Amino acid sequence: MLTQHSHTSGDVGAFYNRHTDVYDDALGGNIHVGYWDDEADGSSMQVATDRLTDLVTERLAPAEGQHLLDVGCGHGSTAARIIAHHAVRITGVSVSDYQVELANRRPQPAELPGRATFQWADATQLPLPDQSFDGAYAIESLMHMKDKAAALGHIARVLRPGGRLVIAEHSLEGELAPPDADRMAEACRFFMVSLSPDRYGTLLREAGLEVVDYTDTTENVRRSYDSMTDGWRKAAHDLDGQEAREMETAAELGAWFFAFPQLRYGLLTAMRT
Repeated sequence: MLTQHSHTSGDVGAFYNRHTDVYDDALGGNIHVGYWDDEADGSSMQVATDRLTDLVTERLAPAEGQHLLDVGCGHGSTAARIIAHHAVRITGVSVSDYQVELANRRPQPAELPGRATFQWADATQLPLPDQSFDGAYAIESLMHMKDKAAALGHIARVLRPGGRLVIAEHSLEGELAPPDADRMAEACRFFMVSLSPDRYGTLLREAGLEVVDYTDTTENVRRSYDSMTDGWRKAAHDLDGQEAREMETAAELGAWFFAFPQLRYGLLTAMRT
């Protein structure tokens, strides 16, 4: 595991309070990467990011009446798509109060098959009962958590036996040498992330979760990255002062980070044993 940085859940929440709207604009109404089948796939960003949600949902295989946990729910777009197609309940948690507010304001017409609620909560200290969920998913959220062992332990605790956890996230492949290691550490400090070199294999086993599938989707999501850096540049142009400088730094570091050859992205499915 990369060296953990000193950020707190409050720091991550404040970061997303400032950046959620930028991600939303750059990523077609979602705040996670998109998925394209191949180079010939001409899907829009919105279609591609919705498709990643669908791939996560397929791995969860939700059944009617189940209760799902959205770990790092963002502004509720992922949960909204799931409950529009599946008769499930979703509880979403985020450390960004702005995201929780946006998620709870999202309309849920009575004719939707499912329902969702959202609350502020730190996944490393989940205030939820044991074995109260049939499945869970974490899309680009675990990488922000300083104590990943605690987060995975709590997720495993609230899952019923046989419940699935689906993780969609970046990881690093192989050891980094200077100066790449120093530059990566700088990017990770800014974005408040640490990336797993073993896709959480050891931590998942220690939490009582068994990995049942991993699919590397790096080439399928790569088209998202230019849109993200362009989004930060646009935000820098529209803002001023410290806010503009933060977005400029995000664009500069993001362009390097996303082009780094050892950066991977994949979908991992684990099951509570």
